[in-house]
Amino acid sequence: MLNSRLLPVLLLMLAGNAHAGDYEIASSMQKAGAEELALAFMQEHPPAKPDPRWNSLEINLLSKAGKNDQVLDLAKQMPFSKENALLAVKSAFALDEPALARNWLVQLIWKGNPSRIELRQARLQVIESLVMEKDGMSAYYAMLRFDQDYHPVSSAEADEFVGGLLSTGMAQNAAPWLVLLDDGDPVKIRAELEMGLIDPGAAIKSAKGDIGILLAASKMKTDPSLEISALEALLAAGKISPEALWKSYQDHAIEFSNHYALLQGSSWFGPIAKITDPYAARSLLAYLADHEKDARGKAISLIIDSLKDEPKVALNLFANAPDLSPQAKHALGEMAYGSGDYASCIKFWDGLALQKSESLDLAHAWLKTGQIEKAAAVLGEYLKGVKTLDPQAFSRILPLLEKMASTKAPASKGLLESLLPVADGSAKREVLMLLGQISADPKQAAAYYFEAASGKKDDLAKRARMLCIESLKQAGFAGDAKALAEKSK
Repeated sequence: MLNSRLLPVLLLMLAGNAHAGDYEIASSMQKAGAEELALAFMQEHPPAKPDPRWNSLEINLLSKAGKNDQVLDLAKQMPFSKENALLAVKSAFALDEPALARNWLVQLIWKGNPSRIELRQARLQVIESLVMEKDGMSAYYAMLRFDQDYHPVSSAEADEFVGGLLSTGMAQNAAPWLVLLDDGDPVKIRAELEMGLIDPGAAIKSAKGDIGILLAASKMKTDPSLEISALEALLAAGKISPEALWKSYQDHAIEFSNHYALLQGSSWFGPIAKITDPYAARSLLAYLADHEKDARGKAISLIIDSLKDEPKVALNLFANAPDLSPQAKHALGEMAYGSGDYASCIKFWDGLALQKSESLDLAHAWLKTGQIEKAAAVLGEYLKGVKTLDPQAFSRILPLLEKMASTKAPASKGLLESLLPVADGSAKREVLMLLGQISADPKQAAAYYFEAASGKKDDLAKRARMLCIESLKQAGFAGDAKALAEKSK
């Protein structure tokens, strides 16, 4: 879209070119910053005969607009130039056409007289195109030639070489460049893992959540516990499905049962409780959940409990699990709330019979997801039967009430009024302040503020008196406002 601030400048430039040709008009538009307009104009007014200036301007505008197919079509029609080749290379890569990109790169190298910096970049892009085509051997030889000509390569270039060889299944050839990488570099760790220089356990410990390392380690299957630990981390990151982790649990369960000498037909819960390997324990519990109907609820609850320090794993694993017991839903909702996943908390708890503290958490979750009316409904249920509001409970409710009051939600007034009989002391005064805030009638607001300030001299009382005075003025009670202001001095 044309920037409105550029329009006057554009009009002036065009006015000065009233008798100018189409190229001059398009060029004026481009110089004024109206590049989309310039391109549209050029495509509507093609020249009657070839014009190198026209084509040069058009291909640059096409490139900036990301019209990569048109850039490549036009580049083929134009005489070769370094500038056009660079644009064609960029478009070919953008279209995931590595062979076409390499064709232009070869022309650039041999015909374009590139600078030393441009030549180095072009050779790196040739390597990139070979990696994209999974031609690892050709990419490797190109890397060796590059290293010979530009030795020593930079650490960034070494990182690209090692990463490229990893992606083409040629990690064993990455040795020449590993020494240039930091020990904590994920690409180096993956290469060392696939070359057998470090074991999967060490790789996982060094992974710091890196998906590539975890995937590589999980596929090695040298240790079922390590495989499961990697898959759990991947599930937490949302990179695999819960079914993939559950299948791994199932695949290794018999292996673990043999290792721990668990007999088929006997209860496994007692022995599992003594197993210190959490991955083995979860695998065995998952097996029970799928193979012993009466054990399913208990097994799933124990899996959830074992993942209390890994809430994302548990939440993703059981997000869509059928027939979860109320106990499991309570535990998962608590995990979700504690980790700030309010949508999942609502999913597990909505419609469940909740404890008082859980009701407050659910109201907060509804509020955090923008469902103010539903938060108010949960709070209303919470307050039913409450005769005296516990100060600690009120300290949790107050932020919710303040949020509701700030949005003037329709349910706020009734909820606050239901709090007045059960609140006392400072809690009651806070409720009165909020009622004054949401009152549409300034006379009613003044009454609430007056009651909140009555007999007190603290900061809340001072604020309440000031708001009461303002409300009296709005109600047209100027005399009352003046009298209260005099007594407040």
